[in-house]
This record gives sequence, C-alpha cells and structure tokens, in this order.
Amino acid sequence: LPMSSLAVLEDLPSGYFVEETPRGILAVHADSARALHEAGYGPDQDGDLVASELAGRRPLYQFGPAAPPEAQNFLIRRFSHGGLLRWLTGDRFLRADRPFRELILSDALLRMGIQTPRVVAARAIRDRGGWQLDVMTRRVEDSVDLGWVLGAMRRGELAVPARHRMMERLGSLVRELHLHGCPHADLQPGNILVNLSALEDEPPSYWIIDLDRSSRRSELSEGERQTNLARLYRHVARRDEQHGPSLSRSDAARFFRGYDPDGESWRKDW
Repeated sequence: LPMSSLAVLEDLPSGYFVEETPRGILAVHADSARALHEAGYGPDQDGDLVASELAGRRPLYQFGPAAPPEAQNFLIRRFSHGGLLRWLTGDRFLRADRPFRELILSDALLRMGIQTPRVVAARAIRDRGGWQLDVMTRRVEDSVDLGWVLGAMRRGELAVPARHRMMERLGSLVRELHLHGCPHADLQPGNILVNLSALEDEPPSYWIIDLDRSSRRSELSEGERQTNLARLYRHVARRDEQHGPSLSRSDAARFFRGYDPDGESWRKDW
C-alpha cells in the first residue's frame, strides 16, 4: 500500500510532523525531532538502540550512551503479537496504523487530564511483507507498576493508610477512563504506574501506559464498563492464586469509593 493510504495521519494532533521514506513512516513531535535525528533514529533506521532493563512481556528499547541526553530519557516499545501469532509472524503486522492511533489517543487522554506518558514518536517500517511498529514515549521516572505494589501489599510492606490512599486513587483513575469512554484494551497491573513516593506518605499519582488497541467512544455501555472492570479483577485474582492474597475487603471497598463516589453502582460492580 502507498504511504498516502494512511488516512490516520490526517488526525495527528498539533505539534507533530511526518517524515517518510520508501521504507518507513515516522510521526515525531517537533520538540524531540532534533534529539532523535542526532541519535540516528528515523523513518527506516534505529540508530543506537539497545534493549532496556525495563523490558518485560513486550520488547522495550532505549538509546545507548552515545545518544544525546534527552534521547536517553525515551523508551521505545516494539509491537509484538501474543500467543500463536508470535511464532508465526514475530513482530510483523499487516496494518501500519496502530502506533499512530495510539499517539492520537495518548494526546487526547492528556488533554482530559489523565496521565499517560507523552508519545514522542510513532513509526511503521516495511518488513518482510508486513510492518514493524514502534511507539516512543518519555520515561516515567521514580515509578513502579501496580503489580510491584500488589506484591508489597502481599508481603505486608505497605502501611494501611498508604494502601488505602493508593486503592482509592486507583478507583478514581479507572472511573476517569470510563467517564471519558476509554476502556483500556489491556487494563492490568503491569500497565498502571504509580509514583514511588506514594509508598510512603505522598499522595498517589498514576500513569496509564500501553494504549495499543485501546479506543474512545462517546459513552460506555454497562456491559463494556463492567467487562473492563472484570479484566482488571481477573489479572489481580490470577496473581493472588499464584502468590497469595494481596488485597483485603477494605482495600476493595476503597477502590470502589474512588470508582463510584456517589454510591450508585458499587454493589452491583462488586
């Protein structure tokens, strides 16, 4: 397909521009374009990318020490298939639009006051009959994911006031996503970051990450809303089955206090 067939590029928010070559297409924020150019990253070249120590279920990369200091604060997530498709197609995709849709959604959430790492660049490169897809974001410093926090709760390492604050604010975060019509496609502990200082006495501040395949609609149905809540619950319950319980009934009650402050639906949701 010709590059011009990517109609999604017409919806890029202000501040981004597009670089194209016969092999690749890159949408990059103007504020970061120079740092990426100096790091050797472009529409069809990686530059000085190395595997990140933060890599988990999905491949993550960062720039090496030769890159400009600003670029060393960026994380690059390379899209990859799950399950059987991972063995059949590796990191190749049939469509090129997914990273650009994630960029657009990320910008929209930020404008609504929902914290998510700002997308620095989104890229699609032609590769063996498909596309290799990347999204680049700024690193969230001094944070841990919710899975780590649940482990600390399980081990009794969090004081009760801190864990109650964190659970109530978590409920508020999910409420904000749902009120704005965004059921995160992979709502699970690994995709929610919280400031390290929240483990002590500071108020918790959350970031939602990895918006791939997520979208927005004008309003969520009851079924969509509860299905998304159930997804988060299943991930927590699966961890608890493997490692032991992390949340008390009091923790769950605090979550629903944040999610349903008016007390209209928490019994049904519980």
